[in-house]
Amino acid sequence: MTILRLLAVLGLTTTLAACATNDDPAKGGFFSGMKNLSDGTYDKRVNERQKTLENEQDVNLQQTRSLERANAQSADVKAERDAAEARYASFQRELTTMRSRLAAAEKANAKKKAEVAALNQQIDGLQAKTNMVEQDSVTNEAEKQKRLEALRREREALNREVDLLIRR
Repeated sequence: MTILRLLAVLGLTTTLAACATNDDPAKGGFFSGMKNLSDGTYDKRVNERQKTLENEQDVNLQQTRSLERANAQSADVKAERDAAEARYASFQRELTTMRSRLAAAEKANAKKKAEVAALNQQIDGLQAKTNMVEQDSVTNEAEKQKRLEALRREREALNREVDLLIRR
């Protein structure tokens, strides 16, 4: 009779285990747990979860590498932009320097033009004085020679000024 009881309990347990199964160990109960242990459902569930975890870790690793590449590219772009901005600033400084030099040259040129105009007036005045001395028929020859000598010295001084202006 004990064998019969044992067989009856075993049959009842098997019947109950077959009826009430749930793959979730938190919800299944004892019989469901026994069945899931015996037929490998829990192992399949653990393997599926493990694969899911590994897949998510792979995705995470790929995204981390992608982020690192993007950060490296961003740093490269920033370095290129900084270099371009430095070249632009240098170019702007060079243009400003050229403008300053050109303004100084224009100023020097204007000053030279004014000096040339003044020297031209002095030459014209010296020419007029020379013409007057040569056309003067009233003044004696010795006085004319004195005046011409003074005009010659004035001409030499004017010639030195012209030479100085040309050399600048």
